[in-house]
Order: sequence, then structure tokens, then C-alpha cells
Amino acid sequence: MAEPRRVSVQPYFGGFILETLTVGMYGESKNAIREYVQIGFDSIQRAIEELKILQPGEGLIQIIFDADADGLRIRDNGAGLSTKQAVRTLASIGASNKDYTTDAGFRGIGRLAGIVFSDIVAFTTKAAGESEATKVVFDAKEMRHLMSPARGSELSAQALLERCVSATIIEAKAEEAPYFEVSLRGFTEQPEEVKLPSAMVRFISQVAPVPYNTAFPYRQAIQDFAAQSNIRIDSVRVLVEEYGKDPVEVSKPYTARYEVQDAERLVELTGVEPFVSATKRWWGWVGRKDVPGSYVDADVRGIRVRAKNIQIDGTDVVREIFQRQAKSNARYQDWTIGEIFVDLKAVVPNARRDGFEDTKAWKEVRKEIADTVCKDVGSWAQEVSNKGQLTLQTLTEKKEKFAVGLEALRRTDFRNKDRTLTLSADVTKLQGEVARASKNAEPTTLAALQHLNSQLIDIKTEAVSQIAGSPAVDAEAVEAQARDTLLTELLVLFESHLEAPCLSAVRNVIRDEYDWPRD
Repeated sequence: MAEPRRVSVQPYFGGFILETLTVGMYGESKNAIREYVQIGFDSIQRAIEELKILQPGEGLIQIIFDADADGLRIRDNGAGLSTKQAVRTLASIGASNKDYTTDAGFRGIGRLAGIVFSDIVAFTTKAAGESEATKVVFDAKEMRHLMSPARGSELSAQALLERCVSATIIEAKAEEAPYFEVSLRGFTEQPEEVKLPSAMVRFISQVAPVPYNTAFPYRQAIQDFAAQSNIRIDSVRVLVEEYGKDPVEVSKPYTARYEVQDAERLVELTGVEPFVSATKRWWGWVGRKDVPGSYVDADVRGIRVRAKNIQIDGTDVVREIFQRQAKSNARYQDWTIGEIFVDLKAVVPNARRDGFEDTKAWKEVRKEIADTVCKDVGSWAQEVSNKGQLTLQTLTEKKEKFAVGLEALRRTDFRNKDRTLTLSADVTKLQGEVARASKNAEPTTLAALQHLNSQLIDIKTEAVSQIAGSPAVDAEAVEAQARDTLLTELLVLFESHLEAPCLSAVRNVIRDEYDWPRD
């Protein structure tokens, strides 16, 4: 038998792999902007810490909307790239000299993100002291065409890049400060954030490593927490600039007061509580409030996870940790605000930056967060919610006073019509309080509130029926109408907060108990 023969292997990477790293990489195209801000942030940090050409606080990232609304530039005043490095660095895909334990980005693919919705993606950069700058241009429109499923295998990835990427050296002044600029031109199905500067400000305020808003009263307390930790909160100034208007400096959206679902007025935080990992792999803070319910503003609600102060995903990372405890606990993510800062030496963000690589270290960190932050928030939320029980006691005491008043009116055959009318009006007001207390009540408290409301209907029905000149009142009809109104409001609330299996069970209970809704 002949011996096995070796044959040569010549790996071939078709152009379609670039589609996976660009169009197919990010769930939302707006995340391209986050990638470019991240590149600028790393460059500024290098200029401060390694090259010593910037002082802390001097870093600046500008997001500039072109006057014709068909272009956008992201420019930083960081280290820049030298003419020797620029072309090799910018034309290399999936290769980077960055350190994943210290830099926000390190895979060398983020710079391609703008190809998704731009026809031209250009990079211009200059290093300190150099009299030349480098410009590298990606023909993104042609790349999308050649990466399409119909043509993705015609060219190798290398051949496709050679056809679509060009580079030039341009004259510059040696004394000019270093910079790195990304230019996106010719938009196709661009995200809202690229259309509207206001949407860009909202997005950047959440995902970028920007400072806290000066209106946020706990910003210094959080910085003090960070100073006691081994994980810093580094930040950079980011300006969003629209042609003909003053630049807008972006800050995190936390402020002094918040709109909370079903709260009658804006709600202030009662404080912020720090959490520190026993293994020093993360730390975080959580804001407290003394009313139940979800924050209305999606820009602030939920506990956000950050690496190098750049947000990882939205609020789903911590929501998933809540859900691992119990599916119904996921709602507590919307009841609170906060941030968790992770150590990049311990955990690694995945390529899409919508979570972390599923390593042993991340599983341990996730468990630590569940056993501390999520457990504490769950207990606090239950405690705040259970204040509804105290409300029930107060409401019951008020009802008892009305029952005493009704008995007094009975003894006088309801001769005092003014007192009877006052009692009826007071009962109506108390019914409104019962309805508001029912909106965020736990199931046991809710049942008691429903019974209390029935008693109030009885009191009101008898009082109204005794007023001279008033027609007889059908007590059962009044009670049925009130019950239907309350059940309708509660079902709307349940539909927005409960998972499908639980919601179905609740509907069945209501149908069996109250024969509702009626045909």
C-alpha cells in the first residue's frame, strides 16, 4: 500500500468574509459611530499616557455634520498615525497592535463599520512633528457590491481590498497638532443618529466615555467610589457640531429628577449605593428612589455595563442576569438606574460589543453581579413595592372612618343632605387613591385593594340613594361598572409587564373569578 502523500494547502478567503466583518457584524448600523468614537478615545489615551503630548482633560472628539447633510466627520486630537504606520494599519483587517487589557478596541475591524451606510469611508491622520499626513480611502459602495451574496466569492478578500482601497500622502505643517479623522460621505439607509444631530447627542450620551452631567447631584460621589477602586472612569470631551449652530457638548444623561411610570410628579433619587466585586474585577453604583415603577426615559433606565467607560450593548446584559434569577425579575432592570464598570484584564467584550466572550471569568463575574447587585435591587424593589401594603392600611383606615360616618347618617335617616353629599364626594376621592395604589401593587395587595374598592362602592351607593330627589341606584350595576373599569386598567398594565405564559395565566384567573370580559 502506498504511503499517504502530502498535498499543498492554499487557504482562500473570499470577499464575502468582509461582508461578515462589516454589514453582518453589527446589529444596528448606528454602532459604527460608537466604534469611531472608541478609536478616537484610544488615540487620546495614548497621547496622554504614553506619548505625554496631551494633558488629562485636553482630549477632544468632534462629531461634525457636513453642511449638505450627506456627510459626517469624527475627528480627535489624539496621537494620530505616522506616515510609516498609517497605510499598513488602516488597510489591515482583523489585525491590531492594541492591547485588549487596556484599550477599548483591539480587534482591528471597527474601522470598517461605516461601510454599511456610506459610499465613501476616508481616514486622514497625522502624527506629531511630521510634515506629511496620510489619507486612506475605502470605496464602500463598490465594496458592498463586490461583497454581495451574488459576487462574494469572485475575488479574494485581499484582491477586493486592493481594488477598493487607495492611499495618498499629503503635505502638512510639522507644527500642526496630530489628529485622526474619519469621513463618511454619501449615505444609504443611514441610521437616525446620522440624520439628526439631536439623535446623535442622545446616542453618544449613552454609549461614549463622556463625563457626567453637571446637573447630576451624585457625580462626585461616583467619582469618589471610582477613586477607591482599581477601575477608573476615564472620560473625554465630545462635541456634536451642526453647520451654522453652536456645538453641543455631550454628557451622560443622568440628572436630578426623573419621570417614573404612574408617579404623580418627577422623582428624585434618594441616593446612590456602590457595589464592589470581592475579586476586584468590577465595581458599580445603583441609584435609589422611594417610589415603585419603571423609569420612563429609555436613555437612563437600567443598569449599564461599561468597559473603559464605553457602554457594552444597551441594558440587555444586566436584564439577562436578572432573568437568570427569575423571568419576572427582568422588570426590575427598568425600575433602577446605574452603571457597572468591568476590568478588561478580567473579561473581554465580544466583537459586536453587545456582550462578553463566554469565558469562565465572565461567568464568574456574571454570578457575582447576580448575587450582589441584582439580588439587592430585587429586594429593594420588593420593599418599595410592598409599601403598597402600608398604603392599603392607610386606605382601609380612611374607609373605616367613612363607614362610621355612614352609620351616623343612618341613625338620623340621612336628614343631613350636605353631610351625605360630602361623604359621597370623599368616597369618590378615596376610590381614585385606591386605583392609583393598585397600579403597582403585588398580587396579594391588589386583591385586598379590589375588596376595599367594593366596600367603597357599597358606601357610596347607599349614600347617593338616600339623597332627596335622586333616582334609585342599581348597586350591582355601579359595582360591576367600577370593577370592569379597574380590570381594564390592570390588564393593560399586565400586558406591558408580564411574559406571555404568566399573562395568559392572569387572564384565566380574571376570567374564572370575575367572568370578565363579558361577551
